[in-house]
Amino acid sequence: MSFPPELKKEISKARKDGDSPGWMKRQAGVLMPVFSLPSPHGIGCFDKEARHFIDMLALSGQSCWQILPLNPAGDYDSPYQPRTCFGGDTIYIDSEQLLEGGLVTEEEMEKMDQIIASSGGAQSAEDNVNYKAVRKGRDYVFRKAFSRFIPDGQFDAFLKANRFWLDDYALFQTIADFTGSYAWNQWPSGLRFRKAKALKDFETSHKQELEYVKWLQFLFFTQWKKIMEYSHSRGISIVGDIPIYASFESADCWASPELFQLDENRIPENVAGAPPDGFSPDGQVWGNPLYQWEVHKAQGYSWWISRIRHNLQQFDILRLDHTRGFSSYFSIPADKGIASEGQWEKGPGTDFFHHLHQALGDTALIAEDLGFVTEDVKEMVEDAGLPGMKVLQFAFDGDPHNPYLPENIPVNSVVYTGTHDNDTTAGWYDQLDHNGKKFVTRWLRQGQGIHESQNCRAPFFSPRSVAAAMVQRALMSKAFLCIIPIGDYLLLGTEGRINTPGTVGINWSWRMNRNLFTEDLARSIARLAKQSGRSRK
Repeated sequence: MSFPPELKKEISKARKDGDSPGWMKRQAGVLMPVFSLPSPHGIGCFDKEARHFIDMLALSGQSCWQILPLNPAGDYDSPYQPRTCFGGDTIYIDSEQLLEGGLVTEEEMEKMDQIIASSGGAQSAEDNVNYKAVRKGRDYVFRKAFSRFIPDGQFDAFLKANRFWLDDYALFQTIADFTGSYAWNQWPSGLRFRKAKALKDFETSHKQELEYVKWLQFLFFTQWKKIMEYSHSRGISIVGDIPIYASFESADCWASPELFQLDENRIPENVAGAPPDGFSPDGQVWGNPLYQWEVHKAQGYSWWISRIRHNLQQFDILRLDHTRGFSSYFSIPADKGIASEGQWEKGPGTDFFHHLHQALGDTALIAEDLGFVTEDVKEMVEDAGLPGMKVLQFAFDGDPHNPYLPENIPVNSVVYTGTHDNDTTAGWYDQLDHNGKKFVTRWLRQGQGIHESQNCRAPFFSPRSVAAAMVQRALMSKAFLCIIPIGDYLLLGTEGRINTPGTVGINWSWRMNRNLFTEDLARSIARLAKQSGRSRK
């Protein structure tokens, strides 16, 4: 495979014409959730395995590491149901650094592992994540460390810089721990409606717990900053992910109910979801409360601007989840709870992005514009100058004008074989029907210069060979950025799937076997990056 001269010419022209965003050059990256790292103690975290993965990305000639949201996961461990849109999930804190810092002992670390194991947690570094078990073990060792922590100037500076969200979140988390429930609409009235006296009394009687929550956030952001710095030292940018919605059971909804579609009792009136699409044939009910966009607009979108500014301090590039929701959003009556009862409502559109640009200037944003994309969505994304996403697994409907076919993908795009919501490419192909496999096979053969008249030996490719070929086709596309899920480079089947939309159970739990991402594979990936004109070196 070589990088065609005509493609070089087209890309060069597109750049001169301003079709490619100025903050990006032609490059490649890998999608890999932090929780999927093969770390000890039950879950991937900000430890030496994260640094090793960054080293392997550098060896692979990559420029980007795309992760999933790092906010505290809510219902069913989903990172897209955050308990706060500003804070971090403390499950990612590396306990080994607490040991190195003298805040915990070897015996306490062993006790943590025993708690995780006895609660059903992972027995090896590659076993699926059991969030409940890991949180139980982590809480034990974190509290031991907190009992020995002495506040210093760094901690004080963190508290001051993050007061705009941290105070409310600490209160929310502490009340949830005290009551045993995140369902704040069921808390005592004074706390539920944020009465000044009730909050003051609670703060007075729970000072240590409030400081514990704030300290954990301090640890999270301190350790993540070190990961970012290490990543930059290896020439790797971090692509973060920002969920469009907050969970109802979140500090954001509790602290700022006027920003959400809630009734006088602060119960959601309408909730978010999606109609039937490529991810879910029956549609989806996400359950998140919808925004009161009129209120946001009246406030100059200050909450959103603050949120994105905060996230851009943590990541180099931001993927805006469900970007079409800013143009129009799917509203489902909360009392119905089924997607078929939903309807589209008008969102803030380009006005939102105008205010965002005025406040933050040029920002490195990627629009997740998948699903049911209408002309108004396309216009909004184009007007905002955002690169959209193209997913090869959606390309095979028989339409030669399908926008996801590599030959139809414009330069100002981010191309994927699949996303965290898709099966791995090998798993996807394996589950296609006869005609689907035939169509994909024919397309791949033509892309390799192989035609039906040549009487090929086998009617179909193997799932693994299809995955490898799809990766190559994505890399050779005109899109300035190509992101490949790590499972596709590892040629994994459905066992490597991260999430199945519309289901609960084992999602968000897959972890990579460290032995699969070898130096030989990294060098092979580097060759692909170089051949497609995407190498970082």
